Amino acid sequence: MRRRGAQFWLWNNRRLPLHTHEEVLGDGVQIEVQARVNNEGIPQVFIGVYGPNGWAIGEEFYDRRVEENYCTTLKWGIQRAREIVAGTQGFVAPHRVQLTLSTVITDESVLALRRMEMTERERLKIRSEDAWAEYRAAKTAMLNLMRSTKVDPGIWADHKERLRQAIDRRACVQRAYLD
Repeated sequence: MRRRGAQFWLWNNRRLPLHTHEEVLGDGVQIEVQARVNNEGIPQVFIGVYGPNGWAIGEEFYDRRVEENYCTTLKWGIQRAREIVAGTQGFVAPHRVQLTLSTVITDESVLALRRMEMTERERLKIRSEDAWAEYRAAKTAMLNLMRSTKVDPGIWADHKERLRQAIDRRACVQRAYLD
């Protein structure tokens, strides 16, 4: 059951015929896109993104160009809905599982001090600084390896993976920190 927001009720007009696209993503997020042509001949699109619980994450509607047809308007709406979903979800690296984005610090005493009471913003700042330090260390190690005349393929693969994970960790933490 979707809990409609104000944008849907402003959009709603039962007298105009419309085409609908509905989609439920793997995490339960629901996408609803409706396209119609108003009485003046202008294509319009409604985009609704709803959480697994049915509450609206985002609802928008737009007037499109007169020369567009239902299909083009509906496709644009679907793309916009996916952009809304991508903007509300955390960063996920496309080439590996998200679980590798863990803390870089392994010293238990340092971890214990960092787990003390602090604000979420302070935690994100520390995670950002740690991710930056890990990225710099991984980059330096990879550059040193690249300067070597002979490199073992296993070591190369390990350093390459370390650098990739450091870049992903930095991007993920930075995105959360800047939001």
